[in-house]
Amino acid sequence: MAGFFDIVISHHKKNKLRARKYDVFKASMAAAALFALADGKQDRREDATLRTLLATLEDLKLYRKGDGTELYDEFLEALRYDGAKGREKVLEAIAGVKENPEEAALVAAIASTVIRADGVVHESEAAELEAVCEILALDPASVTAIDVDVRDAVFD
Repeated sequence: MAGFFDIVISHHKKNKLRARKYDVFKASMAAAALFALADGKQDRREDATLRTLLATLEDLKLYRKGDGTELYDEFLEALRYDGAKGREKVLEAIAGVKENPEEAALVAAIASTVIRADGVVHESEAAELEAVCEILALDPASVTAIDVDVRDAVFD
């Protein structure tokens, strides 16, 4: 019977951690969507990069991969079809982590990783990264991309 209670306690702890980390999860999906479209076109490698990040980063692995891609798709749709309102929604989600420097740095690193996924950082993407870093009170020069290998994920 002790095994059952251990499972219940473990599940409860994981749910508490998920609730505490939801803002960084939401901000990460918003940033990924914003930067997937920052150059005017969504690239397959950007989507593959997001899927890889969902599978490897501890703060994102707390959630099901489908939860992440669903939220990402919602932000993409808002950006495509809601214009300024969609952008406002995305930036509001990103701003949700500005009080936590560690989470803000993670979101900026995810953004930087997504804009580098297609191999070219366009001027519009760099400008967008500067705007997001301003919201997060970060120096854009200090933001580094996360090294991910998406070769296997591109064709998933």
